[in-house]
Amino acid sequence: MRGQERTDGTARSTMQRALAAVLRRGDDRTVIEECRRCGTTLESASLCPACGGSDIVEYRIR
Repeated sequence: MRGQERTDGTARSTMQRALAAVLRRGDDRTVIEECRRCGTTLESASLCPACGGSDIVEYRIR
């Protein structure tokens, strides 16, 4: 997975964003959507904004 540059100069990977989403959850279940083509974490999208891929997978974590 490729890291993405933030405005403050630190890199934050897709996995780090996914883990942060899980740790901040308030309910018993978290759904993470990710593009299978490039690994970008998505928020309710049918097409990946990074690569245009349409093969989106959902991970449901309890």
